[in-house]
Amino acid sequence: MERLRRFYPDPVVTFSVLLLTTLGFLSVLSVKLSPSIFQGIDLHDLRKPFLFLVFTLVGFLLMSATAFFLDYKKLNNQKVVYSLVIFSLLLLFIVLVKKFVLGKSVERWLVGTSVQPSELSKLIIVVFIAYYVARKGAIDKLRFFGWAVLVVVAHSFFLFLQPDKGMAVFVLVLAWSMLWIGGTSPKVYFPVGGIFSLIAVFMMIFGGEYVHKRIAAWQNPVQDSFGTGYQVVQAMLAFMNGGLLGQGFGKGFQKLGPLTQADTDYVLATIGEELGFPGVLFLIALYVILIRRLIKIAGEVVDVFGKLLVAGVALNLLFSALINIMMAVNMLPPKGIPLPFVSYGISNLMVNFLSLGLVGAVYKRQLHYRML
Repeated sequence: MERLRRFYPDPVVTFSVLLLTTLGFLSVLSVKLSPSIFQGIDLHDLRKPFLFLVFTLVGFLLMSATAFFLDYKKLNNQKVVYSLVIFSLLLLFIVLVKKFVLGKSVERWLVGTSVQPSELSKLIIVVFIAYYVARKGAIDKLRFFGWAVLVVVAHSFFLFLQPDKGMAVFVLVLAWSMLWIGGTSPKVYFPVGGIFSLIAVFMMIFGGEYVHKRIAAWQNPVQDSFGTGYQVVQAMLAFMNGGLLGQGFGKGFQKLGPLTQADTDYVLATIGEELGFPGVLFLIALYVILIRRLIKIAGEVVDVFGKLLVAGVALNLLFSALINIMMAVNMLPPKGIPLPFVSYGISNLMVNFLSLGLVGAVYKRQLHYRML
């Protein structure tokens, strides 16, 4: 335990993330490598598993370095926080410029399909809300939170234009949840919740025909099983093929082509088909352990800024995991929210590791105070 603490302040978090990334790596390996075993292995098939493994190792080092070398209280600074906010909005704006210059209908990546600024924006929103609530103290009037509302809505609006309506609504929910946890007066967080809800409804109504088709596919995926309901139907078939105990690692059928997002948005369906109910249950248990531990750490933190940083990271991981899992079993409309530490996606993976690095930086300081 003491050796693990030298790598990261909390061994429970380390073990949970290690097991989650192992599941993610095995899933990507199964999706990319298994289909080519009988045809001869092409080195190109190893690209994604190799990148996942490399960036996981880099991520662990980033998590450890951030935890031990960052003084998180330096983030509780107006110049630092607003520099991060401007940087985040600038990245999202560049993505929009790229979209219009290239004449694309959808553009969410800064470079290729690997760097997605929206993932970093979620973390910056967490830092911003933690700073704002900590600096303002007990916010009891809506006008004192007006500027924060504008910052959050600006991020949501840029995401809406990409278009990434799901992520646009996600940042609204994340910011409002942090406001509630921060002990803000009901006179503020209820009106803010109302404002955010109206914006979310506006985005859904004016999100275009694509949003309406996705909702229709969620309600009745079989109606357009080769169109908007295709992924939903294929994910359901994967779970059915897996049954109770699964087909066995590498033996899933849906990943061979029918389930085109088998290692990203619908990686849970791949796990369900190959590892069955025990595999899915084990995955959910790991998230429960990780998030419960983060909530416990947040409860032990003395200062408001540190407490909200940890709580914001916990909420981000909780909402991401919950939405992805519910989407995979068709309890929510299809939405590209990755499964943390399991879905293939470099931006999401690295930002999640950085988030836990911030948690470690907060927790390390709390451990130091307890030892004094």
